[in-house]
Amino acid sequence: MKSRQTTQNWLYCTLVGVLGLYASTYDAMVDRMTARFLLDARMIGILMSVYAAGSLTSVLLSGMLSDSIGKRRVVLSGGAVLTLGVSLVATAGSVPLLMAGLFLAGMGFGPCESIGSALLTDENPGGETRWMNISQIFFGAGAIAAPVAAVWYASLPGRSYSSALFVCAGAVFLCWLAILSTSRGRLSKPEGVKRELNLFGVLKNREFLLYAVMVCVYLCYEALAPAYFKQLFLLRGASEQTAGLAISIFWAAMIVFRFVGVFMDGKELFCIRWFTPMIILGVAVLLLAKSDGVRLIGAALFGFGCGPVWPMLYVLAARLFPDRSGAAFAMMMLFTMAGKTASPALFGTLVNNVPVTIGLCAALAALLTGCAWYASKRYAPGASALAAR
Repeated sequence: MKSRQTTQNWLYCTLVGVLGLYASTYDAMVDRMTARFLLDARMIGILMSVYAAGSLTSVLLSGMLSDSIGKRRVVLSGGAVLTLGVSLVATAGSVPLLMAGLFLAGMGFGPCESIGSALLTDENPGGETRWMNISQIFFGAGAIAAPVAAVWYASLPGRSYSSALFVCAGAVFLCWLAILSTSRGRLSKPEGVKRELNLFGVLKNREFLLYAVMVCVYLCYEALAPAYFKQLFLLRGASEQTAGLAISIFWAAMIVFRFVGVFMDGKELFCIRWFTPMIILGVAVLLLAKSDGVRLIGAALFGFGCGPVWPMLYVLAARLFPDRSGAAFAMMMLFTMAGKTASPALFGTLVNNVPVTIGLCAALAALLTGCAWYASKRYAPGASALAAR
């Protein structure tokens, strides 16, 4: 039984890794999508927001249902929708079909990430932090490999961004098939649980609400970073390969600090307080550097600052509601996707100035740092476990 559970854990981590592969491929290819349909470059932010809106919608639905019908069912449904959506994006011959595919891809992505993470915490009591960080390390590993590989693959004769997306769709499908084949006897509805559908009830807890707002702020700048890093490098005269390398370095730096997170149980707010300011330094280097090499260091610093935030905030939130992990993770993901949905359009498309957009990321990072210091003062160590009500 333990061996079977371990197999399931690694399969879910692999699925999260494939999500990282797809997310980063999408970031690297979104400008090619606009070029294919002769859209203005400002439409990059709109496409990103359509995709994020799909995730926002699905997280709301999956959070309401996962604790009552079973998280494994929700994750498998999300995987199937994600495969369909990515395939539609790859084959779209018109802007409406492209938008529909992006929305469906977001619909599948949301529950795979949020409810899959909740499932890992439920099924590994005592090892939640370990598996949460491992899954996010997988996500980062997929994201690291994708940008340079996708740009290279799409540049081959007879290939395009569609070919790279088909590879992602196939990887999602294989994970879905493997998880389904090892889930026999584990797809029934959970017994002995309260059929609570109102996931917004968790927001009555003020500490949880603070963490939800913090993760929203975090996603505002994390959502912008990869795509706008690429635009900044191209604006400064770098090659597309170098611009893609900047995205990979960003994710590589992030994954390094998520390794650190495996050993920082109980020090989550400490990590957020002291690592997030690296983003401000990274932005300064990105904007002021005179060479691509130094500018790549700025991308790394930005990634270091992002590394601990997402998993740490989710761990803090999960500890508040151990009996409603599906609702807690879904609400956190709802705030996550709210930031990801609004940010590209508000700070990207409307600003319409790449350096200013990246500068705003530093301001958002400063806001998050302030929130972490407030949380440390307001909620004493150990208070999280007593705060659920």
